[in-house]
Amino acid sequence: MHVTWTVSPVGYQRIAKRCPACNIKRDFVPSGAFRMNSQKKQLDVWSIYKCLYCDYTWNISLFSRLPVSRIDRELYARIVANDARAIQLFAHDRQILKRNNAELSGVPDFNVREQWRITLVRHQQVKVSIRLTMAFQVSLMSVMKKQLRLSTGEVTRLVNEGKIRGITLRELKNRKNHDTTYELWMSADAFYATRKMRREIVR
Repeated sequence: MHVTWTVSPVGYQRIAKRCPACNIKRDFVPSGAFRMNSQKKQLDVWSIYKCLYCDYTWNISLFSRLPVSRIDRELYARIVANDARAIQLFAHDRQILKRNNAELSGVPDFNVREQWRITLVRHQQVKVSIRLTMAFQVSLMSVMKKQLRLSTGEVTRLVNEGKIRGITLRELKNRKNHDTTYELWMSADAFYATRKMRREIVR
């Protein structure tokens, strides 16, 4: 049996920054709008962030002095339209956040969509594919705990006992995932142990 967990972030990655209006460090999130400036066929683009406690805004640089001819037309249209999906993608882009010296605050919540591919042959092992819809700050351990309804200690025990294979504890606990697809194997008893599952079968 093959099970796929498709993991999507809920909301945005928060940024911690001193707010001049509040005069203390606050959390900032994208406001839902981009800012653009075009000069001599060069484009500057920012994502506008806002303080969660007041109206103060802060711009994070996405592109600086980018020749207009080099920007993807579809992306340009999405930026002009303040496309929500584009805003979310940039909000979780670690390279952009690092370039802007952004201090991450907290871990985004996430949703998991589970799909099953059933075979007629009975297996003692379940193949699990974990697919991130985008690379964002989430640990595979958190995904596994949520789907299996187990604690960190219980997942750790299953890995040490060989009932979860194909991934290490270090990889499970890492929140800075660079890939978007991971595959592992799990014993059937470990997979079914504590779950009341809503099944979506893929044919």
